[in-house]
Amino acid sequence: MNKFALTLCSFWLLTTTSGFAADADTTPPKEKWPSRASTEDLDWSLTGYVAWISEEQLGDMLIGAASLENDKLYALALNKRLYRWNSGWDFEVEGQVGKHAGPKQRHWEFNGLGAFRWNRFYWDRYLNTSFAVGLGISYATEEGQFEIDAHGDTSKTLAYILVDMDFSLPQYPNWALDIRIHHRSSAYGLFNDNIEGASNALGVGLKYRW
Repeated sequence: MNKFALTLCSFWLLTTTSGFAADADTTPPKEKWPSRASTEDLDWSLTGYVAWISEEQLGDMLIGAASLENDKLYALALNKRLYRWNSGWDFEVEGQVGKHAGPKQRHWEFNGLGAFRWNRFYWDRYLNTSFAVGLGISYATEEGQFEIDAHGDTSKTLAYILVDMDFSLPQYPNWALDIRIHHRSSAYGLFNDNIEGASNALGVGLKYRW
């Protein structure tokens, strides 16, 4: 066999074996989104938080432009995830029990809602983050004096809106810092024709998942 034929055979063997090696490569493709496997099996959560009430509107709360008052609300929220889509969305239900600690309001408050939660952020491998928006019903055992002072009227039963974000370290998925906006609303006059909005509160607490 001359040198040209030997070189040609060697080149053919090299390219063929390289192709087999490439075909045998089982390395999974890089994920577009970081994995949240550490929290996927944790369907329940309990959050304890304290919230400071504000006279500002919901939009002011969302952009961080609201001033907070001395009136506080202490609350527990029990949450259950009912469904998870592979796209990163959850649907969950939540029940809350809250106690106003004054000085203007000292009544109890009970809230129930459904919420959609987005779970995927690019930095989840460093800090697991989720964002939720929920809608439901709020019932206060008394007409809140803070709401009356702000709007001239209120109702015990109003609409409820939740805006929530939580943050947890990947190595400690059961525990999360929870920041939420707690909003009672007339729902454009559906619950009370005499008021627009009712009250907002900014809450900070600790969430435990299991």
